[in-house]
Amino acid sequence: MAGGDDLSRAPLPVDLDRLLHDLRGPLNAVVLHLEALKRLVGDDQTARASVQSIQGEMERLAAMLPLAFAVCALELGTPQRLLVRALVESAVDESARKRVVVAPGAWPEVEGDERLLVLAVRQLIMNALEASGDDGEVRISVEPGAGGAVTLIVEDSGGGFKTRNPNAIVRLMAGAKLGHAGVGLLVAQRVARLHGGSLVFETRPGGAVVRMTLR
Repeated sequence: MAGGDDLSRAPLPVDLDRLLHDLRGPLNAVVLHLEALKRLVGDDQTARASVQSIQGEMERLAAMLPLAFAVCALELGTPQRLLVRALVESAVDESARKRVVVAPGAWPEVEGDERLLVLAVRQLIMNALEASGDDGEVRISVEPGAGGAVTLIVEDSGGGFKTRNPNAIVRLMAGAKLGHAGVGLLVAQRVARLHGGSLVFETRPGGAVVRMTLR
């Protein structure tokens, strides 16, 4: 499960797989009825447009369901003490390393699931790189907090978030490009919450900032 786009390929737990299978039944039935309805509307352009719109939304829902279940299937493994800098270094793709600037100095440790944390950090970095454009830069730093909390700060050099509403920013397939699942922020948010933390979003002059706090 190297990235958000690979989530739907990972096997689901038996209970979630069964539930997803049951939900696909009604979806498939609706698609079959829509095909029949297409033949009945004839030359009525308004009706045909409505049927096509419904079919498109049903296809989108069918694509979203396995991704949503894959995010829900992320579960916390055995926690261990981890170096936050090492997590970041593991999450940076070699092809993008020149565009990712990791702040120098001593970095703290955090207790958590290494696999999930690397996955979450990778999603944040990938989103930031995409927002920064081909020549943009991503800056990563860390900030210790009270009670052993650690906040990882990922800053891009893009245009910033279009809204301050986190519910509008973290949405399934929000702004997804062709060939991408568009679940990166959902994955990062899920992992942060599994570690007792959260994601906070901010727009600053020169880019956007995502702060992932782990407790």
